[in-house]
Amino acid sequence: MSAHDPRRVVEDLRDHLAAHDRRLAFLFGAGTSSAVNVASPPAPGAKPEHKPIIPGVVDLTAMCAAAVSKMGNAHSGAWKSMIKQCEKNGRTANVENVLSQVRLKMDAIGDGETLVGLDRLQLIEVEKTICSTIADVVSPADNIISQRMPHHDFADWAKKVSRTAPLEIFTTNYDVLLERAFEASGVPVFDGFVGILHPFFYPECLEDEDLLPKPQWIRLWKLHGSVNWVLKVVESVGAKRKRIIRVQPTKSGELILPSHRKYDESRKQPYMAYMDRLSRMLSAQHALLITCGYSFGDEHINAILYGALDNCNTANIISLQFGDLKETDELVKAAIHRPNLTVIGPNGAVISGVLGTWQLSEPVDAKTSSFMDAAFDSNALPEDEGSPAAASADLKGTMRLGDFNWLCQFLKAMGPGIQ
Repeated sequence: MSAHDPRRVVEDLRDHLAAHDRRLAFLFGAGTSSAVNVASPPAPGAKPEHKPIIPGVVDLTAMCAAAVSKMGNAHSGAWKSMIKQCEKNGRTANVENVLSQVRLKMDAIGDGETLVGLDRLQLIEVEKTICSTIADVVSPADNIISQRMPHHDFADWAKKVSRTAPLEIFTTNYDVLLERAFEASGVPVFDGFVGILHPFFYPECLEDEDLLPKPQWIRLWKLHGSVNWVLKVVESVGAKRKRIIRVQPTKSGELILPSHRKYDESRKQPYMAYMDRLSRMLSAQHALLITCGYSFGDEHINAILYGALDNCNTANIISLQFGDLKETDELVKAAIHRPNLTVIGPNGAVISGVLGTWQLSEPVDAKTSSFMDAAFDSNALPEDEGSPAAASADLKGTMRLGDFNWLCQFLKAMGPGIQ
């Protein structure tokens, strides 16, 4: 197998991040929220534990399954049937795909009919239970999230970088950890909502650059909805209409939108507007999207990402993965056929279509440790210096950037010199 020099990769990434005039965006998935550890400090000599402030999709799916099962045997059976349908259709059997199935069935079912053993009213109750469970889980108590999080380091970095092109952040997360961090750091953020009393979603501004704030503002686009959105009926020019407004986080989960299918135009607006924004951003000349915590499990987002890479040869995506890469991974296969898709994992990377393991051209030393240590865990040890037996091992190591904690440490280590 080929080898890639992690130092060169890290230096290239620093250069990309320091290019103030390049269209730069991040796509943050569930892994960025679950990277926040709220476990108690370990006892002396004990191994540290990791308890995520917000569970990953697997644990979240289990929690929603338990909540639906408590509704009764028929509901439990329906959940199991939809899990099997996901597997049969080649989709990951997680809560987001199950919720999409529930909504599809709600659209399709007629009066007096049943699907997966449930009638329409029962399906509606299942949807509400799933959404409220998700909302509750991703809305931890204030005393838990008042600690310093990696999100704060990211917000600090975003604040101190002077850019002539806007920084755009897309996220599939429903929580408000990013919003909290930006506010704590005093970073101005625009998310597509306008207004003072009850900020409402204004899709037109996502299509017109003249309506968007200047590059000093961060642009935050929540692709799958948010726990601080609600659907409200308002009076408008003598008529009643539905409008999505931004409020304090709620436990209803009514605007959790992981599926591409919506019930009415008002619900569809944020999803379609944000997805169009993602496509438009990637079509800009020399655009760069960096993903972290995103496992490429959303087929609709993937279609936009791969479509942009295939149709615009100046678009580039760097995907930072938490888990080791394998030749059989669908993402690895996709990157091998797309030279403008770079995938970086702990054990190796796919760069310019070539899968390879990590191997330094020279060991990390005092001159390079200032920026390499946060990004790459080298096997080199100070006591091994000059030892022929350790020379080969000193060139190996593990890339850390797929862990949101280390990515934010890396950004923090870049220091004021990037301004």
